[in-house]
Amino acid sequence: MELTFSVIRLILQANFASVVSVLVLIAFILTNTSFSDSINRCFILTCISLLLLIISDDMRFYYGHLPYPTFYRYVAAGTGYTLRPIIVFLLSIIASRYNIKKKTLLILPLAICSIISIISIFPFGKGIMFSFSDENVCIRGPFGYFSHFLTIAYSILSIYYSSKNYSQNKFEPMVLVLVEIAGLTATILVHFFGYDFLLSQVFISAIIFYYFFLVTQIYKRDTLTSFLNRRCFYLEINHLLKKPMILLSMDLNNLKVFNDTKGHAEGDKALSTSANLMKKHFAKYAKLYRTGGDEFMAVFKKQNFSEIESIVKKFQDALAKTEYRVACGIAEYKPGDDINETISLCDERMYSNKVKIKNTENFKKI
Repeated sequence: MELTFSVIRLILQANFASVVSVLVLIAFILTNTSFSDSINRCFILTCISLLLLIISDDMRFYYGHLPYPTFYRYVAAGTGYTLRPIIVFLLSIIASRYNIKKKTLLILPLAICSIISIISIFPFGKGIMFSFSDENVCIRGPFGYFSHFLTIAYSILSIYYSSKNYSQNKFEPMVLVLVEIAGLTATILVHFFGYDFLLSQVFISAIIFYYFFLVTQIYKRDTLTSFLNRRCFYLEINHLLKKPMILLSMDLNNLKVFNDTKGHAEGDKALSTSANLMKKHFAKYAKLYRTGGDEFMAVFKKQNFSEIESIVKKFQDALAKTEYRVACGIAEYKPGDDINETISLCDERMYSNKVKIKNTENFKKI
C-alpha cells in the first residue's frame, strides 16, 4: 500500500504541470482564430493525443513496477505505440498546412501500426509487436520497432513540409528540426536509460512552443501577400543601422481605381499578382515588407546599387506583361546616415518613377 501511494504521488508530481499546460493550450486554441478551423482541429487532436499518452505512460509506469504483467500493462504499451506516431503525423499535417497530396498513402502505415499495436494487447496477438515475460520484462516482437521507425519517418516528413514554407518563414524548418532532435533525444533516454515520463513532457513542450511560434509568425505578416508587416520593417532597419544597406520603396499604381471600378476582389488580385512577382525577383536577395495598403519595401544587405537597378528593371519588365504597374525608388544607407532621410529619398525617387510610368502610359494611349 505504501509503495502504491509513493508511485501515485510520483506520477502526480511528474505530470501535473504537463496536464495543466495541455489543458491551457486547448483553451487558448478554442478561443483563438489565428488559424483555419482544420489547423485548429489538428492542434486539438494533438492535445487530446498528448493527454492520452500521459495516461498510458502513467499506466505503464505503475503496472511496470509490479512483479508480474497484467492486462493493463498491455493496454498501456499498445496505447503508447499507437499514439507516438499519431502525434508526429498530426505535426506533419500542421506543417503542410493541409496541402498534402495522397493523404491516404500517409495514413495507411499509421493505420497498420495502430492495428498491430491493438492486436498485441490481446492473447491472440501476443508477441507480434510486444509481450511481457513472467517477470514483467518487455520483449519486442518482429514489429517491435515499427512504431519507432514510423515516428521517425513522419518527423522527417514534417520537416520536409515545413521547408516548403521556407520562402515565407525561414525559421519554421529550423524550429521543427530542434523539436525532432529533442524528441529523438528523449526517446533514447527513455529507451536506454529508463527516464520515465520524459517523452510525453518533451512532446508537450514542443507542441506548445510550435503553436505559439506559428501564432507569432502570423501576427508578423500581412495576410494577403505573406510579406512582413510595417512594424517588422522598422524593427529590422533599426537593428541594421550599423551596417550598410539599400532600401527599395515600391507602390502599386491605381489600386484605388481597381477597388472603386472593379471591386475589392480585383484590388486584392492586383496586390497579390504584384507581390508574387516581387517574391520571384527580390525574395532571393532581400526581405520584403508590406508597409501600407499599396506600399511595399525591400531591404538589401549585400547587393550594390547597380545590381538592384538591374533586378528592378527585370521586375518592372515582367509587370509590363500584366495590367499592373509598380513604381520603384532606390536609396543607399550608410552607417551614420539618417535612416528616415534615406526612406524619404526612397519615396521621392519612387514618386518620380510613378510620374514617369503614368506619362509613359498616357503617351501610349495617344
